[in-house]
Amino acid sequence: MFGPWSDIDEFTSRIENVIGGYPTGDPWATIELCIGQLETDVDSDATVYWVLGVAAVGPWMEWCDERPDLVRRAEQALEGAVAALRRRTGSCTHGAHPWDEGPFSVPDDLTAFMYEIQEADEWEPDPEYPDDEAPYGADFGARMRCPRNVAAFARNPAALSGLVPDLD
Repeated sequence: MFGPWSDIDEFTSRIENVIGGYPTGDPWATIELCIGQLETDVDSDATVYWVLGVAAVGPWMEWCDERPDLVRRAEQALEGAVAALRRRTGSCTHGAHPWDEGPFSVPDDLTAFMYEIQEADEWEPDPEYPDDEAPYGADFGARMRCPRNVAAFARNPAALSGLVPDLD
């Protein structure tokens, strides 16, 4: 797991502020943090957040067009993540993946998707309600961290607005 709710909340809030055009502080510092984390951490539970974070800020970087160096760095980080994650697909124990039945699409609101993953991780059954069920399914967080899924997030052109070509 990435960390306590406050960690993911702060991280996604910073990304939401950049995307919304109301960054608190230097937006490029948030983007550099996200890209830097993806470059150095493609083997942890947090990798899904780095991939989704880079994907979320990609269109903003393209629109802003002030730091082509960071756009290229983001592309390279995502390409590196896809390659590293593909090497780990053998560790996947899931019987099926979202794209097995047809085209796979990542939700439009990537920061909300990040919150959903964290919410699923933080969920605990309420002892007063024995029929209480986990949001999004019992193993949602684990499935979203699966190397095959995270690799799909990293190479999905719809989610990335063309930042990374399909590497199949």
